[in-house]
Amino acid sequence: MITNYYTLFHVAAELEHDFAGKTVNEIFTQHRGELVISLNESSAVIIIGCEPANNFIYERNSFSRARRNSADLFTGISGAEIEKIFMHPNDRQLHIRFADKRELVIQLFGSKANVLLADALGTIQATFLKKNDSMITGAESSQKAAFALTPDIFRSTYSDQLLTSALKRMIPQFGPVLVRELLTRTELNGDLQVHTVSEQEIERVVESAKELREELLTQPSPRIYFEDNTPVRFSIIPLRHMEQREFQQFVSISEAIQRFRASLHHEKSILQEKADIVRVLERERDHIERTLNKIQEEAEQPNRAVHYELFGKLLISQLHTLKKGDATAVVEDFVSGSNELVEIPLDAHLTPAKNAERYFEKAEKSRHASEEQRLRLGELKRQLNSAATLLSLMEDISTTDDLRHFEEEHRRTLSAFGLKAVKSGTIKKEEPLPFRVFTVAGGFQVWAGKSGENNDLLSTRHTAKNDLWFHARGVGGSHVVLKIGTGKGEVSKQAMDQAAGIAAYYSKMKKSKLVPVTMCEGKYVRKPKGVPAGTVTVEREKTIFAEPVLPPAAKIPTDEEHH
Repeated sequence: MITNYYTLFHVAAELEHDFAGKTVNEIFTQHRGELVISLNESSAVIIIGCEPANNFIYERNSFSRARRNSADLFTGISGAEIEKIFMHPNDRQLHIRFADKRELVIQLFGSKANVLLADALGTIQATFLKKNDSMITGAESSQKAAFALTPDIFRSTYSDQLLTSALKRMIPQFGPVLVRELLTRTELNGDLQVHTVSEQEIERVVESAKELREELLTQPSPRIYFEDNTPVRFSIIPLRHMEQREFQQFVSISEAIQRFRASLHHEKSILQEKADIVRVLERERDHIERTLNKIQEEAEQPNRAVHYELFGKLLISQLHTLKKGDATAVVEDFVSGSNELVEIPLDAHLTPAKNAERYFEKAEKSRHASEEQRLRLGELKRQLNSAATLLSLMEDISTTDDLRHFEEEHRRTLSAFGLKAVKSGTIKKEEPLPFRVFTVAGGFQVWAGKSGENNDLLSTRHTAKNDLWFHARGVGGSHVVLKIGTGKGEVSKQAMDQAAGIAAYYSKMKKSKLVPVTMCEGKYVRKPKGVPAGTVTVEREKTIFAEPVLPPAAKIPTDEEHH
């Protein structure tokens, strides 16, 4: 009801009372679709909103103009004295008339809202928003709007329409909220057709409409109604159809409008923040479900480790019959007892013994991969459960306090899904790091480079002085950094061994049982000028012998475990 005719009628009266006789200081805009009029003799301002879905006008006690990104408008009326402020008799159009008879015409017509400057003859001289269809309807006086509703006119004109629709057309100044209020006061069903309503009921509707209009014009009592602490309705009179709701009453209509708009803006911000968190969690949940399904499908496939090991054993048993250069070997399967002939692909560049060794290595690698998948499967199920729990809790959040408590209570779990709290207490989605990221013992993060250029980025831009830096000694491979401060307490030997294992895994010695890995603090890593990408020099290094394996998938910490 902020732009309802009767609301604007009283806003015009308040502005007339407070600003008639005062002179314009400046008119400017610093927000899209919003105009501010400041006066020389008052700290109060008039604020007008012309956005299609956000029309309004009200008085605000004080307002500070921004030093940047604001623009002066209608400069020709600076210093002009306001003679009167009044309402159009039938439309949502306010007039600010100056002593020289020029007028600022404020039209709050939804998507066609605008502010126009007209001369004494009504000719438009300037507009706030550039619209080609701007025009001014006459408003010679501020007399109350005509009210021609009678029972005969009502029945004859709208006989075949529903009562609600008929009232909206017959009394356009009421709008949907006041039509509903009228039906509540008359205890009539708005879904009835007019011709089915009795003469006495129509007379009751007409009389109640006149009484309601008189109350709107003469007894303003501005208030905001709430539902579960959420503002749901602004009104300038008590509404019987909202009498079960809590409400807050105000002295002036401008104060109520300002408070209602601020509450709605705040509520929209909370709802948007909640929606952002839900969207991220739903995306993460869907991604986890797809990954789980893929892993489970792969687990149902035949065991490749057993397959490769069988090939290796059969080749070993027939070395005397094979020679280098063979592309395949056809061998009787005595291992499984089937005695069937098995065709085994060979690398013609390798000896039969080397081919057998290659299949044993494939079998070992496949067993490692299966174990990693098994560990990952359990972890993904825990992650899926965490996401489902958070989404369920989000359904009960409806206030700022609810959201802030949720963020604080589940901060670590949210962080594990890439949702990070910022200083204002709101949540934002973290940008993904451009490196491989692992978690080792103690909850410490380990970052690994993906290429020469990526290694340079990690070692020169993302490594703190006290971080621990790792690299497989004497061979090419990823730069690996254990980030100090990302876990709890001191870095353990197990964490350092796991980080070294990551460096060994992403190196050219990946297939070795043990790999020498260089470790030093980040402050001793230096990138000389002119050397190839990924090349650095190190000082005060130590050597760790590590097995080239990746750590098990990190378990998402729950907030209960943290506490």
